[in-house]
Amino acid sequence: MELLNSIFPSAVAYTIPLLLGALGALYSERSGVTNLCIEGFMLMGCFSCAVTMVNLQGKLPMNACFIIGLLVAVVAGAIFSILHAIAAINLKADQVISGTAINMLSTALTVYLAQTVTGSGNITIAHSVVPFSISEFLASAVHYLLWCYLLVFIVYMVVRQCFRFAHKGPAFDGLLGRAGMKWMLLGAAVVSLVLSFFISSALVAVVVADIVVVALFFVLRTKEELWKGPLKKVFGDDRSILNLAMALAINLVAGLACQAGAGSFLRTMAFTRVYWTTIVGVAIWLVSYFLLYKTSFGLRLRACGEHPSAVASAGINVHRMRYIGVIASGALAGLGGGVYLITVGGEFNSASGMNGLGFLAVAGLIFGQWKVLGILGSTFFFGFCYTIANMSRIVPALAIVPAGFLSAFPYVATLIVLVFTSKRNAGPLAAGQPY
Repeated sequence: MELLNSIFPSAVAYTIPLLLGALGALYSERSGVTNLCIEGFMLMGCFSCAVTMVNLQGKLPMNACFIIGLLVAVVAGAIFSILHAIAAINLKADQVISGTAINMLSTALTVYLAQTVTGSGNITIAHSVVPFSISEFLASAVHYLLWCYLLVFIVYMVVRQCFRFAHKGPAFDGLLGRAGMKWMLLGAAVVSLVLSFFISSALVAVVVADIVVVALFFVLRTKEELWKGPLKKVFGDDRSILNLAMALAINLVAGLACQAGAGSFLRTMAFTRVYWTTIVGVAIWLVSYFLLYKTSFGLRLRACGEHPSAVASAGINVHRMRYIGVIASGALAGLGGGVYLITVGGEFNSASGMNGLGFLAVAGLIFGQWKVLGILGSTFFFGFCYTIANMSRIVPALAIVPAGFLSAFPYVATLIVLVFTSKRNAGPLAAGQPY
């Protein structure tokens, strides 16, 4: 447990820059443009953020310094990515060569500018300018509420998968899969969270919330004129009573688990040992999932990477969609570079650059099968490997392993993973093909 307590926060800190870089590459490659210059975009974001913060330190509050620095990193990455977009889309250049050239250009440019600015090539931000943990700007009660809310979702998904496994298919959907059941569970969880602001005991808050939801259910059930939209699915369901009982039971189980201290270690790790930038990264991941799979924009973007001719025949501007994908990749990768600077790096080092983090992000994209959910798991794996490599001198349990072996560990792990997953790689069909 002590070893996990030492490694987990750093693994999460390394994961977020990797996740942002991999998401950036996903937007580009899903649009049909191969993007190997994530390392260069992250480097430009890291450099821009460092220069901005060094010039703002002492003139603005600490919070404003790193927020503005991250915004500048996003803009710098987006602007720099236009070079790749022009080369790949307008000039129809080889996209692998273009990405390699941009990586080399970003390295040379940032080294020259850093040496011009500081003379040494290193730009160090003040040690005090490190993003505080979530616990420093959210009350402890809110941590408990958020964990309770997350636990509700976890319990629901676990119960649902157990029913699905038991019935060997979606036959259980009448019990746990109906929309009314989901709305009731969501309502019970939200009421529990609101009440927990005023009630110190999570269990009492959950019980009161269940009573409130039951009362509202039977009051509104008599008002058929209000059954519109989502409410139609809640009250118009012929099994609404059963759905209500299941939702309240799951909410109560979550409250009991929180009251018993279930997951207290993970809750502590999530809210006291995690930077606020982690929440930003996870929020961007969630938005990306919704944008790519639940909107017409995402459908068009993914179609441009599969069958651009068919997309063009439907009246969609393929070049514009690919420009959006590449610029989004630059913006996200630039943000990843800025996050790396203020959470892990602490300085822009012209000699080491991003330490290959951008290439690991591309590997995470491939390992994640060009899917948003797969990318989350693969980047956490590579972030964990990277943490082991960098904490070998701090963690006593890792001190017995030669430092050289541990330094090479994330890259060796990358090669091994890609060897075993290369046969089932399913990238976009038109990625890398000029249109």
